[in-house]
Order: sequence, then C-alpha cells, then structure tokens
Amino acid sequence: MAWVEEEDDFCFVEPFFYDEARDLAMRARAFEMTRRQEEEKARKAEDRRRRGLDHKRVMASIVEYDPQTKRKVYTRYSFNDFGVFDINEESPIPPMRYTKRYVHGLKLQDTANILTVKIVSSDKGFPINVYGTIIARDSIDHKCMHLFNRTRDNCQPIKSRDENLILTGPGRGLVLLDFIYLEIDLKIKLGEEPLGEQISKGLLMIDGRVLPREEKVVVGHQTLESWFCIVEVRYATLLNAVEGTFETKLLEGRFCGRIMTGIEGIEPRIVIYNSDEDGVVSCEDHAVITLRRRVMTLRLNGMLTFGFAVHGGGVVATRHWKVEFTPRHRGEEKKEISCGTAKLQVKVFWSMMDYRA
Repeated sequence: MAWVEEEDDFCFVEPFFYDEARDLAMRARAFEMTRRQEEEKARKAEDRRRRGLDHKRVMASIVEYDPQTKRKVYTRYSFNDFGVFDINEESPIPPMRYTKRYVHGLKLQDTANILTVKIVSSDKGFPINVYGTIIARDSIDHKCMHLFNRTRDNCQPIKSRDENLILTGPGRGLVLLDFIYLEIDLKIKLGEEPLGEQISKGLLMIDGRVLPREEKVVVGHQTLESWFCIVEVRYATLLNAVEGTFETKLLEGRFCGRIMTGIEGIEPRIVIYNSDEDGVVSCEDHAVITLRRRVMTLRLNGMLTFGFAVHGGGVVATRHWKVEFTPRHRGEEKKEISCGTAKLQVKVFWSMMDYRA
C-alpha cells in the first residue's frame, strides 16, 4: 500500500520544460540595455570632451598680451565652465520683477551703482573718438549687461580727461553678493581706416565680500591701466537696497536742457538726458523722453533725486529745479514739475531684487 501511495505521489509531479523563446527575449533585453548604457557612456564622454574643448577655446580667447603691463592678462570674466556657459549671452533678467507682487522671503540685497567711467589719461592724447563696449556681470546670473556699446560708425568724441563716457546701462539693478565684473574693451577711430586701434582692454572686479557692514553706502573707484590709456570707474556700493526704474514724459511745452539723477549725498550726479547731445524734445515730437539710463538702486532711507537744468537764452542764466522720491519695497509713484515753459512727469517703479535668476 505504501508503494502505491508513493507511486501516486510521483505521478502528480509537474515535468520541467525549457522555454527557449522566453530565454531569447530576456537575452535580447539584456543586450539592448547594455548597448544603451554603452551608448550613453560614450555620449557623456563625447560631451565632456566637447565641453572641455569649448572651455579651452574661450579661455584662450580671453587671455591677451597687454603692451602697457607687458604681460598676459585676462580681458574678460573667466570664472565659469564655458563648455556650458555662453560668455556673450545677454542677461534676460528684466527690471521691475517685483513691482506689482509680493514674494514671501524676499530680502533686501547689497548692490552697486556705476556712477561714471572716464579716460583719465591717454597716450594718444585728446581729442579721441571712442567706441567699443563696457559690460557688467552681477551675482544674479553673471551674464552680459552693456553699460557702453558703440560701433565704429557711432563713436563718442572725448575732448579731455574730464569727460565721462555716456553710459546707457545697466538695464536692471546690479546685485552684489560676491563680485561685479566689468569688462572694458575700448578702441579709437583712426580717420577712414577700417580697423580701429585698441586703447583699453581688461577686467575690473568690485568685491562684495569685503563691504564694511557699518557703512551702508560707500563710494569707491578703480582704475584700469592697459594698452594706451587709464580708465577710471567710480561706483557706489549700497547695503540692503531696492531697485528704482524711472521714466520721464513731457506733458506740455518744449524742454531744452539736462536731466540728472542720483542718490542724495552721493556725487557725482548722473546725466540721463542732455538736449545738446540727445536732441530737443517737444510735445509735438514725442511725449516720452528717451533717457540714457533708467535704473538705480537705493536704500530705503535714501532719497532718489532728479535735477532739471533749463538753458537760458542770451543773458538769461540756466535755471534749476529738483524733485525727490523716497524708496519703497515695491509699487510706483509719479510727480509733475514745471520747468520754465515745459511741464514734465517723472514716474518711478520700485522693486525688490532677487539674487536667484
């Protein structure tokens, strides 16, 4: 009986079958996975090689021999991976990012205003016709913001060492966490020659890591001695600041003169419009006055001032007017002022700044 039971138990054991199709499918999947991994590995290796070559190419292009210092110098910002970072890309970050909205956790930022740039010494003498670029990079994205940008066909005549270059930027407030980098690349026009002569080229850095915390506003300057001239940059660093963007409209009459802006107590004032160079504006032409610069940063306890100087005729002296704005975290405000026969409106847009792009 025991033997029969064992025989019955044996009879119910399932036989083992080899599934060749399933095994082949598993092998194919494993082979495909390995192939994809090898391709991905090769792609990453090629990408690293390409990035390395691109980085070396850019680094080689921004090191030049300076005949003034008689050594090789960096002429542009060099602290990035140029395999992925485009050194010529314009910053897409606009002004007035937080004029109309509140963002929790947003803090006041340390900033810098570029007040003036001038050629204080020239081996080529004066007058000279200057063109080229001055680019600023800040802590938000380290991308290009033009302060000065002129072609050979649009030179600025510089008659003496006392004249400032006409700056047209930056287009937003400069945030200063580590450094603000200034790339200077200036040439002079030589008659009808197709190529100009390099007069200045190099890099300046405003160090935000060493700002004295006990002094809320500091005016400083740096000089770049390169090629055939000395360029001086004057700037003001401010702790815990906001951004002010402004516009001016001519409501009535005709304005002939200058408009200046600045921070109360800080010199020099910045000329943002000069009818002698920018053209006289009348209501019949266009209501909006095109300003050279539209952005400054200020502390909340500071004062943004606008000065208006109207040229007199004959023996009539130049007359002056002033309007002031108190900085705020966000929002906008406007004021009207009568300057002789002209009536103008000044509007300021306040905004917090964010170091994150």
